[in-house]
Amino acid sequence: MGIVAGGGHAEQLVIHERQAVRVPAGVAVRDAAAIPEVFLTAWDALVVQGGLTSGRWALVHAGASGVGTAAIQLCKAIGARVVVTCSTNKVDSCRALGADVVVDYTSSDFVVEVARATNGEGVDVVLDVIGGDYVERNVACLRTKGHIIQVGTMAGKPAPFNVGALLFKRASITGTVLRARPLEEKIAISQQFEAEVVPLFESGALRPVIHVRMPLTSVAEAHAMMEANANVGKIMLDVQTT
Repeated sequence: MGIVAGGGHAEQLVIHERQAVRVPAGVAVRDAAAIPEVFLTAWDALVVQGGLTSGRWALVHAGASGVGTAAIQLCKAIGARVVVTCSTNKVDSCRALGADVVVDYTSSDFVVEVARATNGEGVDVVLDVIGGDYVERNVACLRTKGHIIQVGTMAGKPAPFNVGALLFKRASITGTVLRARPLEEKIAISQQFEAEVVPLFESGALRPVIHVRMPLTSVAEAHAMMEANANVGKIMLDVQTT
């Protein structure tokens, strides 16, 4: 299994041999496709770049997404605590995955809930796929020397925020993607992932979260489901090969 630079809906894919990651024992190959992109993204953001460790707090937005469901499990696997945001119909799913605090963003302010959960100290790492006006609120959630790892901008147009608040906390915002990295960096992070994270699937601490499986011919329906925000975890496309 592994990450690709694009074209993931193709019937045949090619990656560098040193970038290939062994499928965890006990995980079917067809399910392993739900692992690399979301778990590698979450682990790289929270642990490798964010420095999250046991006993620390993370804030994860879009907790029921593919990256979100991976992030919740990773936090619990390393002994960290996690606050997640999600819509009303996904609160129970996030809680079942192990989230310590689940914030329904349609009815609650995650800044207030983070302060309450952390006794006003804030979180160590924010994993954000939203951007927009979340950025300033993410800064408000940080503790001193905290890190925001920005892995997406689903909100679209950026919103201004008070840079002074970032300076006061001596905090940082890091933008990151996997696709655009040089090959050697992709190889290095893939090999580190195999060594440090794959065993957590084999121990049962982590599992791929699959909302539904659909044939490749139903790709339009799959995208409509995702756009409707109806899924928890991954929507899998089964590809028929000869």
